[in-house]
Amino acid sequence: MGEKKQLKIFLSLPSTMQLIYLLDTVISDILKEMKFDEEVQEHVNLAVIEAGTNAIKHGNKEDTDKNATFEFLIDDEKLTIVITDEGPGFERQEVANPLDPENLLKSSGRGLFLMEACMDEVEYEAKGTIIKMVKYR
Repeated sequence: MGEKKQLKIFLSLPSTMQLIYLLDTVISDILKEMKFDEEVQEHVNLAVIEAGTNAIKHGNKEDTDKNATFEFLIDDEKLTIVITDEGPGFERQEVANPLDPENLLKSSGRGLFLMEACMDEVEYEAKGTIIKMVKYR
């Protein structure tokens, strides 16, 4: 049996929103290279930017002494993205559903919902300080 090849790309960013463009550049290039179709590329890109924004803004509170790390695991079947922050974490079930009528007009709270809608799998580990997202080819 052939060895399954996996490519790992690791990105660690100080927690400032000014660097989110780097994350955008990296994920865009990976998606093009993996030959995902355009719509899927847009969905995955959106999910990754949302996760990165959450890690930097909500997890690390834009403290540049704390890093948000992004691990991209690429193989023949799927793209796995692991996002880690140094924040206190959160409980997924405590985050309000943006589709509930009382939340529809709120400016925040859509990130997790978008990530879950755009990706095939989303898992929250270590109290939400680690998020693992998967998109199958």
